[in-house]
Amino acid sequence: MRVVFIGGVNSSAVTLSKLIEHDVDVARVYGYEPKNTELVSGYHNFSALCSDNAISYTPFQKINDHIDEIESLEFDVLFVVGISQLVSERIIESASAGAIGFHPTQLPKGRGRAPIAWLVDEVQDGAATFFVLEKEADAGAIFEQECFEVVEGDTALSVEDKLLDAMAVALDRLLPKIKRGEWSPVPQDEALATEYAIRKPDDGMISWSLPAHKIDRLIKAASEPHPGAFTFHEETKVKILASRIENMLKITGVQGRVLKVNKHEALIQTGSGLIWITPEHQYIKQLKVGHLLGYRVELEIFKLKMELQKLTSKLGEKE
Repeated sequence: MRVVFIGGVNSSAVTLSKLIEHDVDVARVYGYEPKNTELVSGYHNFSALCSDNAISYTPFQKINDHIDEIESLEFDVLFVVGISQLVSERIIESASAGAIGFHPTQLPKGRGRAPIAWLVDEVQDGAATFFVLEKEADAGAIFEQECFEVVEGDTALSVEDKLLDAMAVALDRLLPKIKRGEWSPVPQDEALATEYAIRKPDDGMISWSLPAHKIDRLIKAASEPHPGAFTFHEETKVKILASRIENMLKITGVQGRVLKVNKHEALIQTGSGLIWITPEHQYIKQLKVGHLLGYRVELEIFKLKMELQKLTSKLGEKE
């Protein structure tokens, strides 16, 4: 059973390591090597692992640039794990037995983009799901699905840890079957299908008018390995690393105002309830009680108009 593998993140690394552990014949690995790895959540490079295990390795930025090469490899199974690029049908069909994809939700629920962030945001249980890779994203019949729980205290990183553990369990069941030539996936129930839409780095901006629990979910969902939630303090964009809801203190404040500050955290009034936040890089030292986080749009427009009037006046004087 010859396998070609395509991947580029932590979940890909677990899969490739399991393929090696189960003594699967990996004909070639295609590893995603973007120009800026900081923009790829959970990025993982496989060149060293492939070198150590005498596996042919090809880096790529766009996997569909390698169609002809992949078609020429004469292999049985294609694994595509942890890349957001749409893989050409020609690549999928080049595997004689078929192609296997991966998704971290309980498919058919949660198809689509940024699944870990959505699982944390909505406190939805996930799963390590291996399925038949087809033209329609995340819709193929399921080989294995190992579920895991998501709880209120989870962050994107803790959910990823649970996912990677679940992947190892699922692969220990799946790979022996694949090596024996078993291919009996179960079709998904389309009536149960749901979809997650794309999330972008700017979607991590905190709106302090939201309730504390919604802001807490956003901060946890956008946290490492994702770009992070953020707010503004005066002219500075401040990344927020962690948060916790305050349920004991009886304080009423103005939305976005800093109410208390301790060594690592600041207490902020939200649209409903209080929340402690941990800013990045010791920025807590810059915050004082009474400071305002975020911008009030009407005030900012007014300030800009005043500055524009001053500038126009000076230009008029010069003329």
